[in-house]
Amino acid sequence: MSEADGTRRIITGQSPEGKSTYTHLESVEPLRLGGDMLRHIVWGWEELPALPFYEPGPYQLPTGIPSGRPGGVQVEVWVLPPLFPLPGGHENASMMHSYDTIDIVFVIEGEIDLKQSDGVTVRLRRGDVLVQNGTAHAWSNPTDRQCVLGFVFCGTERNNASE
Repeated sequence: MSEADGTRRIITGQSPEGKSTYTHLESVEPLRLGGDMLRHIVWGWEELPALPFYEPGPYQLPTGIPSGRPGGVQVEVWVLPPLFPLPGGHENASMMHSYDTIDIVFVIEGEIDLKQSDGVTVRLRRGDVLVQNGTAHAWSNPTDRQCVLGFVFCGTERNNASE
């Protein structure tokens, strides 16, 4: 997936007449974070909606991932360049960090290393699925190819502050 390929937001709903329909079919303009990282915010809710769901019209970007907001969900696609993190990159790119979220991550293209705070690093490859349960972690792409990741962030609460 190159930047030219882009990411599209394709959202369905059920019209007031009871018909299945597309409420959104549009390109997602990426947020350009330092260090050549692209973050495509595809969709999200402050809390899960009731069905039938129907919300046409312009999509309003959320203010951030749903950390600490149980029921909040956000869907994103990230493009991480070769040798990520690069100088001048996003502040979380070069250090351990955690959020009060359960992150479901799909490796769409390339490879990425994920380090946990116990010091263990695992190489994730295309087709891998990760469930990150609010633990401290750091990403790096030591390869010469970009890595594309799909994320579903699910907000939750933390019972302790040990991480």
